[in-house]
Amino acid sequence: MKRNIILLSFLFISTLAVAQISNTKSLKGAWKEVVRIRSGQKITYRDTLFFEVVSSNLCIWGKSSPTAPRLRLKQIGTTIVIGPSEFEILAQEDNWIKLSTDEGVEIEMIKYSNKKQPAIRNTNNTKYRPAIVPRTGNVPDMIEPLVGIWKCYKRTSIKPVPNDQKYRIIRLVEIEETTDAITAKIYGFDDLTAQPSWIVQRYEKGVLYTSGKDDREFKVINCQPNELIIENEGVVYYMNKM
Repeated sequence: MKRNIILLSFLFISTLAVAQISNTKSLKGAWKEVVRIRSGQKITYRDTLFFEVVSSNLCIWGKSSPTAPRLRLKQIGTTIVIGPSEFEILAQEDNWIKLSTDEGVEIEMIKYSNKKQPAIRNTNNTKYRPAIVPRTGNVPDMIEPLVGIWKCYKRTSIKPVPNDQKYRIIRLVEIEETTDAITAKIYGFDDLTAQPSWIVQRYEKGVLYTSGKDDREFKVINCQPNELIIENEGVVYYMNKM
C-alpha cells in the first residue's frame, strides 16, 4: 500500500512537471532586453542582456558572434537556468517574454533577428516610392536602444520633396552615449560631418523632438539591433547601423 502511494505521488509530480513545460512557449531564437524593472519602476541600464537559444540544452549568451560564450541551458517548467544564472518566466508570448531574477529584478525581452541587414548604397537621387508606413514594431520607452550611428539606405514618401526642401531629407542619425549624457544629432544631405542640422532635445513616447534649422518631430516606427525606421512629414526613413 505504501509503495503504491509513493508511486502515485511520483506519477502526479511527473505529470505536473510535464504540464508546466507544455504550458511554456518555445524559447528558441534570439532575445534582447528592452525593459528592466525594480520595485515596479523602470530603471536605466547599459548592460543589455542578449541570449540566443540554439538547441534544447545550449544557448549563446551575448550578441551572437564567434567569440560569444556558449552556455548550458536547462528549463524546468517556468524556471530557466543559463549557465550560472537562473530566471523565472512570469509571462510569455510568441515574441515577448518577461523574466524575474533572484534579486527581484524583472526583465522584459523581445525576439529579434540577429542577422545583419545588408547595407544598400544610397544617394540623394533615390527614387521615391508610394509611402506605405510600416506597422509599428518595437518602439523603446527610453532612448538607450537607439544608441548608434544610423545611415539611411531607403526612403518612401507621399510625394517627391520639392528642390528647395531637399535639405530637409536626412541621411544620418547619430546617437552617442557617454557617462554623463546621451547626445543625438540628425544630419541632412547638405550637412558637413561635424555640423548637423538638427539636435535632439528629448525622446518621449517614441518621438525624437529636435530643434535646429527648425523644430521637427521624428516618430520611431521600429527599432531593431540592425535597423531603425523613423517617419517625419510623410517621409519614412529606413536606416542601417554603421
